[in-house]
Amino acid sequence: MRTLLFVQLLLNGLNAGLDVYFAAGLGMGARGIGLGTALAEWETCVVAAVLLWRLLRRRHRDGEPFLPWLRIADRVKLRQSLMANGDILVRTLCLLLGFGWFANQGARFGDVTLAANHILLQLVSFSAFFLDGFAFVAEALVGGAVGARDRLRFRRAVRLSSELTFGTAAVLALGIALLGASIVEALTVLQPVRAAAATYLPWTALYVLVSVAAFQLDGVFIGATRTREMRNAGLVSLAVFLLVAWPLAGRFGNHGLWGAFVVFVVARAAALLPYYRRVVAGVG
Repeated sequence: MRTLLFVQLLLNGLNAGLDVYFAAGLGMGARGIGLGTALAEWETCVVAAVLLWRLLRRRHRDGEPFLPWLRIADRVKLRQSLMANGDILVRTLCLLLGFGWFANQGARFGDVTLAANHILLQLVSFSAFFLDGFAFVAEALVGGAVGARDRLRFRRAVRLSSELTFGTAAVLALGIALLGASIVEALTVLQPVRAAAATYLPWTALYVLVSVAAFQLDGVFIGATRTREMRNAGLVSLAVFLLVAWPLAGRFGNHGLWGAFVVFVVARAAALLPYYRRVVAGVG
């Protein structure tokens, strides 16, 4: 984790420094930002690959070759890996389509509403960093429990990570409700945008509060490698969002759109819950 933190700091530091240098120092504008970001990504990739190579060499203690190409080329395992990643890809595309459609519909209500929604989504993204952190922990702990076929360990991992996640979500939602207006004022100087964002701020706090189940279940299902269920849940939740958003946005405007957005994240969790018992039953 310490090495991973170093890699992430390297990426962010290079990205910020090169963007400023190319965009402002050399006057390249948006093209400079794109170039700086691309260079930062590739340079960090090279550094991370070297660190990974050293780590694998240090930990490789058995008598097999360092690069076991025959195991990597195992058709059955390779097919399983590709299918799992394909399922996660479909699920991720469903999320991106949902967020993209939300932004597109918000634009139909005018530039001020579009800008306000964008700022509020920054609060959602900021909260997601915290909630995703617990989901990542759940992935590792659940994966270890499933691999050991230890149901007690599985339940304990889900319970403890869920308690921390729910507590964090409650604190974040309360912080957005109490301090959200001040944060919005720090992000924009445009008074109409500030006023619009304040109007829809309660929806943002509600979204963060109810999104906790979706984040946590994602971590559990990824750790248990139940990617097919995640794919199905992604498709179902996207369909529910679009069906609900169309009439709500038409009748209640941006309030209806935010209401449908909250339904979207609830539907993500609700679509996974029926599969949860199967996951538990498959452990031990």
